[in-house]
Amino acid sequence: MLVRNVFESDFLGIVDKSKEWGDLVIEREAIYHVMCVHFRGTCFVAEDQGKMIGYLLGFRSQASPDQAYMHLMQVDPSYRGLGVGQRLFSQFQQAAIAMGCKKVTAVSRPQNKAGMAFYKSMGLKQEASGNLIEVEGVPATKDYNGPGKHMVLWSKEI
Repeated sequence: MLVRNVFESDFLGIVDKSKEWGDLVIEREAIYHVMCVHFRGTCFVAEDQGKMIGYLLGFRSQASPDQAYMHLMQVDPSYRGLGVGQRLFSQFQQAAIAMGCKKVTAVSRPQNKAGMAFYKSMGLKQEASGNLIEVEGVPATKDYNGPGKHMVLWSKEI
């Protein structure tokens, strides 16, 4: 497995895979292009024999330069549990440290049980921030991503 920084040419592949793997709420496709062009240093693709098997899109915060935000990560369902996500996260964390970051942050939907388990396994902890609401037994920040879009906030000191 090869984990490398993204290139602009990865944009359409990421769009295709986000739809094919289909376990995410698909964002506006333009965000994938912006990430591949302007945040290459903290965005990664995992490949197996030239085939994209995962990606992680993240960035260093401009408002809080000591923090890196992991925006989106997805792994091919047939490769889950094989360490792909761990490798992607490790590369992201190393890039964040090299940029002087002291903290990694992320958010997840409270319904995303697999994503939350992954974050916990990588050492991220849930943050109790804002107006909390319980969603399917999970404390989440109410309306974090808009009306009715409650999210679980995560962080890890690095």
